[in-house]
Amino acid sequence: MKRTFNQRIIAGFLLALATLLAIGALLYRSTSNQAEEARWVSHTHDVLAKIQELILRLTDAETARRGFIMTGRDRYLTHYTNAVKSVHSVLSELRTLTGDDPRQQQTCDALQPLIQRRFEVYAESISLQLKQEADPTAQLRLTEKGQEVMEDVRTLIAQMDATERGLLRRRMAASESHLRRTQQIALAGFIAGSAVLGWIFVLLARENNRRRRAEEALRKTNEALELRVHERTAELSAALEAHRQAEQQIKKLNEELEQRVVERTAQLENANKELEAFSYSVSHDLRAPLRHIDGFVEMLRSDASATLSDLSRRYLETISASAKRMGALIDDLLVFSRMARAEMRQTRVNMDELVKTVLKEMAMELQGRQIEWEIDRLPEAWGDRPMLKQVWANLLSNAVKYTQPRDRATIQIRCVRNDKRELQFSVRDNGVGFDMQYSDKLFGVFQRLHHADEFDGTGIGLANVRRIIHRHAGRTWAESKVNEGATFYFTVPDTPGD
Repeated sequence: MKRTFNQRIIAGFLLALATLLAIGALLYRSTSNQAEEARWVSHTHDVLAKIQELILRLTDAETARRGFIMTGRDRYLTHYTNAVKSVHSVLSELRTLTGDDPRQQQTCDALQPLIQRRFEVYAESISLQLKQEADPTAQLRLTEKGQEVMEDVRTLIAQMDATERGLLRRRMAASESHLRRTQQIALAGFIAGSAVLGWIFVLLARENNRRRRAEEALRKTNEALELRVHERTAELSAALEAHRQAEQQIKKLNEELEQRVVERTAQLENANKELEAFSYSVSHDLRAPLRHIDGFVEMLRSDASATLSDLSRRYLETISASAKRMGALIDDLLVFSRMARAEMRQTRVNMDELVKTVLKEMAMELQGRQIEWEIDRLPEAWGDRPMLKQVWANLLSNAVKYTQPRDRATIQIRCVRNDKRELQFSVRDNGVGFDMQYSDKLFGVFQRLHHADEFDGTGIGLANVRRIIHRHAGRTWAESKVNEGATFYFTVPDTPGD
């Protein structure tokens, strides 16, 4: 009887192990296939993005050429040359991305001469303008010829886009199919495992009942001894059960806490990645419209300045200034987004030399200003040199900006080693300062404590400082009083790896 029971238990465990191994192998194969399909879906999205970027660069070239033809200004030639280089670069990247698809390679081969022919037409148009042989008829003919070539280019690009979108639909369908198969395999494994475990549980329950009946018979043969043993066993069992339950409760609480920490960390990381990707995408996509707005304002102001009233000119100046301010916001936002993804290369950084370099680059901002600089001898620090340079540039630029109302400004740069094995740097000025009750907003994105008509800026500089120092495992904070200046602090580890 005991031998048969043991054989059944062994057989049950072997069956459970075989089921888990089979399910695991199937799940591994299915998830591997799903991951491969997901990689190809991502690749197809990259190709579609490059196709759209190619159209945008071609449009930039056309816009720059027209701007030059209409105004004759050299800066449009620069925009045109940059756009032509970008088109060739994007087309080369597109050819590389579609290397796995012969049809798309053929389309790229067909696009190359068409794009070249289009640029030759535009080169001829620009050459006429440079020779000052203003012939509207010839320019119109070249424009129409360029449009005909562009229609062929758009047709081929549309074919590439349609091909990639069809491929994307098929790959997404395959990915979803692998996902459903994975879910089915997991469900089947759960059912099979539950059935095997249930069978083993029944066997164990039956064996337990058999043993209880044997113990009851033994208790009746020696009641007195059995009673004492039972009482002692009950006491020990109760103590052990209480201890076991307490351990299980603690283990369960620890597991739940760890799971919550993992989930919350993953949520925060995903949210940060999505926010950074969104900021970068929005900033990048807004560049072209702003350039167009500023360009057309300049063209309108140049062509119709004689007929515009003073009020209309002020309107145009307001539009141009707003477009430039929006461009600066976008540039700062791109820098802020890149700082989160940029790879850090830690080296020994000479802070003295770095501060002098930043001040030299700020020479234009310092012209006409009476500033007394008090700079300690700064030690070397471990960190990424370009990132730390951006920190100094932002902090020193802020100090210069907010001391403008002072006839004679004083800016102090200090460094001490604190008790946390950190180098603590500070930038102190005698500027306008700020109210400390708003200090929690100071290092936030687009957070400003002064009106834009008082001091210019985008509200991203200090947010960038905090992000860079955080990546260096350091801290940032500030102290100030209204009209009594401000002091900004940041720390970096004294040794690498801290």
